[in-house]
Amino acid sequence: MTDYISTKDTAKLVRVALKNAFPGVKFSVRMSTGTASAWMNVSWSDGPTDREVSAVTAIYEGRKFNGMTDGYDDQGSALVAFDGEDMPRVVRYSCDGINTHRDYTAAGYRVAQHLISTDSDHK
Repeated sequence: MTDYISTKDTAKLVRVALKNAFPGVKFSVRMSTGTASAWMNVSWSDGPTDREVSAVTAIYEGRKFNGMTDGYDDQGSALVAFDGEDMPRVVRYSCDGINTHRDYTAAGYRVAQHLISTDSDHK
């Protein structure tokens, strides 16, 4: 039997996964509204790259938008072992997609500028 996990409950799982993967980084995980209510937005400042965050969040997408067909590709079910459960269970995430956005603070720009000036040939 397959359990369906709502987008709201998926957002909770995404928050925990990001917190475990990137301790010390504050993430904002918000569900979209209206016709995009099955989508999530994840944002953060400085810290990990978009690719690193997307690698963590991608497993929570039940479907992914395919721009070539202007439709969704089903990602299938996942076998998940939740805390305190004896046996893993088959789940399907109801989330249709997760958008990620990384901001840069002034302090982040200064650190990057320092790294470039000291560890690079670029000026």
